[in-house]
Amino acid sequence: MESSNYPARSFQAPPAALLESIHNQLEVRRSTFLADLETLVNLDSGTYDRDDVTQVSSWLQRRVESWSADVRWHFSTEFADSFAVTLLGPGEANVCLLGHMDTVFPHGTAATRPFRIEGDRALGPGTCDMKAGLLAAIYAVDALKSVGFNQYHTLRCVFTADEEVGAPSSRAFVEEMAGGRDAVLVLEAGRENGDIVGLRRGGGVYRLEVHGRSAHAGVEPQKGRSAALSLCRQVIALHGLSDLAAGNTVNVGTLRSGIRPNVVPDLAVAEVDVRAPTQHEMQQLLQNAEAVLTREALPDTTYTWSPVSFRPPWEPNEGTTQLAALAATIASRLGFAVAAASTGGTSDGNFTAALGIPTLDGLGPVGGLDHSPLEYIEIASIVPRTALLAGLIVSICID
Repeated sequence: MESSNYPARSFQAPPAALLESIHNQLEVRRSTFLADLETLVNLDSGTYDRDDVTQVSSWLQRRVESWSADVRWHFSTEFADSFAVTLLGPGEANVCLLGHMDTVFPHGTAATRPFRIEGDRALGPGTCDMKAGLLAAIYAVDALKSVGFNQYHTLRCVFTADEEVGAPSSRAFVEEMAGGRDAVLVLEAGRENGDIVGLRRGGGVYRLEVHGRSAHAGVEPQKGRSAALSLCRQVIALHGLSDLAAGNTVNVGTLRSGIRPNVVPDLAVAEVDVRAPTQHEMQQLLQNAEAVLTREALPDTTYTWSPVSFRPPWEPNEGTTQLAALAATIASRLGFAVAAASTGGTSDGNFTAALGIPTLDGLGPVGGLDHSPLEYIEIASIVPRTALLAGLIVSICID
């Protein structure tokens, strides 16, 4: 993967006339955007439902065929395939748009509660996270093509299939496709208050597996070594490591143990979420976790502590600060305000920011209540937020 000293380019706001033309192109197509959003939302794409996610990737590929762009696939055996679409131009800048096709909702969800409009909101599974963001990328590129702007060296859209589970298959592909770019623009939804995202905590899921010795709980319990009891001691200790003020958190999300109440359990398993704002704090938190796990393990039991997925902390960098300021300027010219927020959630932008690439997130339409039955986007935000995205692309490319 490529890496460079960033920011490699200075960023400046686009000409007012060009920004107005882009906005006008998007306003004309707002109803088409909503129709496409209905189509996408009504296609289930739960991460582990490979065929469903493939339907979304096939739709997206058909949608961008008119671009005559280069398409590169990343093949996966466990998940659906990810892909990147790259447009070439006569300019010097290299820009990457980054989004994911998968959602947290399993097969059948869209049939149960399909896309709908209620007042000024569009609702449905994956509306906010992040099918509206996928369309924002496509419509931003379409708008740029409509106004004749192509002053980039490469403009690349990367669509991944396993973001919701930490990108175990697509991480290397994301890092490769983003490597050497002048900027990465991530298409997660804008925050409910309209904020974009310039910092994210790092986060990982770890599997804690404890092995003990089974025995009859009534006849000879003394011959057993309870994996459940050992795990419970460790769970309490892990939660004690959280420091909310510092942003360091440990959460044991699932627990499994035993086969019957009259059997001393010889196996207990927990899945643990660990988050911290900086690499240093993450390393310290993980070291402390190892220490308390060793301390609290019962005699004659063993355990393993292994990562399932991990995204590095997204720490401040100069390029992201410049992009955030640029976004605020462009938004102001479009008639609204944005600020760059820090959030505890992770995204694939954590990977590109960790490479030092100027990365800005939350550039999709504004929405909220992700992962819930009431997930939504604000219809009024579609045109201005997509114009902001297109304006950022222009700004990165012009000198």
